[in-house]
Amino acid sequence: MYSKMMNIFLNNRIKKLSKKHSRYKTFREYKDIRKITLLFDMEHLTEVEAFIHTLTEDGKQVTAHSFVMKKTAHPLLSETFHIWNKENLDFWHIPRSSDIKTFKSSKPDTLIDLTNGKSPILRYLFLNSTAAFRVGFNDENAQLYDLLIERNKEQDFSFFVSQLLFYMKSLRTK
Repeated sequence: MYSKMMNIFLNNRIKKLSKKHSRYKTFREYKDIRKITLLFDMEHLTEVEAFIHTLTEDGKQVTAHSFVMKKTAHPLLSETFHIWNKENLDFWHIPRSSDIKTFKSSKPDTLIDLTNGKSPILRYLFLNSTAAFRVGFNDENAQLYDLLIERNKEQDFSFFVSQLLFYMKSLRTK
């Protein structure tokens, strides 16, 4: 009951942010991308690590964010990863303003959303990102993305990530 009530507060905040969220759609060529914030679900950690390795080899600066309710140690993860947990949430289960301020201060030029859209915390982070170019596959909120890739749920997640990278590298703005 308590958890459902807290989700109501968070979902209401997300709805308000979504309604206020108007932006000019932009496109960015892969070669012009410098700083990336990546949102992902922990179930895809292995694929995300490989994706980040590819991005950093291409000279991109990457920070990756995910959410797990219980604080668990991830000693093998690099400082590239920020795993949010309930310690980052206030009483209403909304990310603390100090953590959001830190999240916004990274000022990425690109946000890559690899989430399935089910985590309200990650949706909240998405809506609070300052990135000008947004890439993802969550077609429920298609208007929030600049580049939307269709994902076949039956295909392997790593295949989707490789396709996402292919389309990002193929995009030409001039």
